[in-house]
Amino acid sequence: MATILKKTFVTTALLCAGLVLILHSCNTGDEKGVWIPVPPDTSALGKKDHFIPMAELEKFRAQYGVERDSLARKAPTLSIPTAEAFNKKALIEILKDPRCVGIRVYYGVKQGNKSNELRLILVGVDEQGKDLYITKGNAAANQTGGGGKGGTEYGQCTPPCFTDTLGQ
Repeated sequence: MATILKKTFVTTALLCAGLVLILHSCNTGDEKGVWIPVPPDTSALGKKDHFIPMAELEKFRAQYGVERDSLARKAPTLSIPTAEAFNKKALIEILKDPRCVGIRVYYGVKQGNKSNELRLILVGVDEQGKDLYITKGNAAANQTGGGGKGGTEYGQCTPPCFTDTLGQ
């Protein structure tokens, strides 16, 4: 009887030690992380499959290139990028809101001295389809226009966006 209890105790101790080792090895402490909740979403957005096969993706991009060139000839003062990239930090800032079930992309025009830029603006969206805004800065920054509620803009453009506005 004592041998069985001893084996059970040793087995349990080894399992616990292994579990602690596995859990500890997953979090090295070297990187900061953010837990992003995935709330239940019964909206039409939540049911949408956003996957697009590579062949169709390339077809869409090629057609956009044709339309982009046509628009550029008609509106020579409008810079129309082929793409914009946003860093992970900006996307996490939007997605970490527990109410956020997706990202909405708005199109905007940033006016410049010599030309205007077509820009993408990202905000979160809740299950009801309402915009969710991120908060930046403190009360002083919010009063001077350097913070407050808003979205994410100024991605890295391809080709590079014009920078004749605000020195950005």
